[in-house]
Amino acid sequence: MSLSADYKTFEASLFGAGGAGLQIGPPALFFSLPFVAAWAFVGPWTALAVAIAAALPRLLWQPSRSAEGQIFFIANALYWNLVYPAFFGSPLLIGALCFWRPLYCLPPFFAWLLYTRLASRPDLNVGQPWAHFAKHDWGIVALRFWLRLRLHVSRGLREREPAKPVVIAIHPHGVASDYRVAMDGLLYEALPGREVLTLAASVLFALPLVRELVLWTRCIDAGKRTASKALSKGCSLAVIPGGEAEQMRTQTGVEEVYLTKRAGFVKLAMQQRAALVPCYAFGTVDLYTITPSQHATNSKGLLWKLSKQYGVAMPLYRGALGFVPKRQRTDLVFGAPFEPACATPGEPTDAEVAAAHANYIAALKALFDEHKGALGYGDRELIVA
Repeated sequence: MSLSADYKTFEASLFGAGGAGLQIGPPALFFSLPFVAAWAFVGPWTALAVAIAAALPRLLWQPSRSAEGQIFFIANALYWNLVYPAFFGSPLLIGALCFWRPLYCLPPFFAWLLYTRLASRPDLNVGQPWAHFAKHDWGIVALRFWLRLRLHVSRGLREREPAKPVVIAIHPHGVASDYRVAMDGLLYEALPGREVLTLAASVLFALPLVRELVLWTRCIDAGKRTASKALSKGCSLAVIPGGEAEQMRTQTGVEEVYLTKRAGFVKLAMQQRAALVPCYAFGTVDLYTITPSQHATNSKGLLWKLSKQYGVAMPLYRGALGFVPKRQRTDLVFGAPFEPACATPGEPTDAEVAAAHANYIAALKALFDEHKGALGYGDRELIVA
């Protein structure tokens, strides 16, 4: 595969070598509480099982080894089928513990709740990034290798002064946007000096463990006030405009983005005098298999109604094994930045926003068509809904 000389490619392995994959801090933090809870409320054998489950993937595979074969697959399967339920099921786990042992569990839970909802709100500011974690955490490095992730960054974006903010819009969302967490550590090298924060749904900052993961990988609340504040401070933003609707309507092998009624990110960029950067994530819609019946439930049925009402997307899908996506190369191609025309800087009219939005869609289509052949998707067309 070859891309234009105007693009520089950053491979998945960029931060995977040098023994940095095995870090004591993040695993200890993520698994110490389940370990202690298992010991206190169930027994030492259960605690031992939790410890083994946490340590075994790291013992089976290290980033210095080949990211191929059964051992690598087993390590990923063990890790992600433990982490996904533990992270996104944390409210259920905590609720069960509080019901079972209220005297011991309710006080620390309420203390955490008060701290994260009142005392510490980095999600409403410029986040709480942990660069070393984003670059070297074992799970993130393994996911990067599993996706064979590559970033292709245009010369225009690389050469734009880091102090001049951009709004990077990434399409499509996909079933789980696995690339988002894996991408962050690579951006430090791909866009040196540029602080790129990702807008994330508010609900993610209310979930134990998930909150820490998204904060450490440079996410902030997707509210307009928070996004505007970050841009005004010179930070750049990454946003996935399709959101939950695009996530729930994802179809395997169908390159479709939900964009025609999503101009908020364009208006935000114009109000804060930031440039727009289109980005397409090739391979995203092939990471999971979605059957026609699953798609009907996701896009029209009960799960769709729940996502619309509560903003929580829980699509049905099938991966390689459980929560592990299929082994599909994922290429994120970042286009050149462009600044929408605005007669009064920072005060765009509705007509100017509409024109800029149309220009953005045209730029995204051109980016897709320019690179789809080289990346193996020459037979596909981009659908903008």
